[in-house]
Amino acid sequence: MTSSQQLAEARTAEIIADFTSTRQQGVVVDSPPGAGKSTLVVRVAAEIAEVGEPIMVAAQTNAQVDDLTRKIAERLPHLLIGRLTREDYGPPSWVQLPNVQIGSRLDALGDCRVVVGTAAKWSRAKTAGKLPWAIVDEAYQMRSDMLLLIAALFERMLFVGDPGQLDPFSPVDGERWAGLPWDPMQSAVAVLLRNNPD
Repeated sequence: MTSSQQLAEARTAEIIADFTSTRQQGVVVDSPPGAGKSTLVVRVAAEIAEVGEPIMVAAQTNAQVDDLTRKIAERLPHLLIGRLTREDYGPPSWVQLPNVQIGSRLDALGDCRVVVGTAAKWSRAKTAGKLPWAIVDEAYQMRSDMLLLIAALFERMLFVGDPGQLDPFSPVDGERWAGLPWDPMQSAVAVLLRNNPD
């Protein structure tokens, strides 16, 4: 193992230890392009799922969710992986993986150790109580109002993303929110860190 691989492994172990400790409800990992965001998300999801805990993953687009679902299912062929989606979802061909289950409601995916969906789909999910673990991939692409809609679903959240992303945008004039602590035209991570500096 090269020194750069050892350094990456050590950093990943630190992130997992920080996330799985009880010190914080949220952990932010800044990861520039090419730094292995997807690899980190898949590894953290796999490690938590392997010890018997359910973990939920949110990404911002269907393409991102499909990619993560495939990677997680390939890493955990012995576990059932759920793809939370809308009812009229047309799955890509790889969904024929035997351990991938598709459902439009969370209760239909109850046997899945890992469930992956868009943040928008998670914002409409019905849960009996808080779910223990969640990862938000491409977290700097998420609007802060979307975080408000999903944060109450989870006990702990890991935010992974590139801080160099452009802030979320909207064709609607956002002037009425400018300067507010939870401005939806700012990224979820920026607003989260401003309101929770620790």
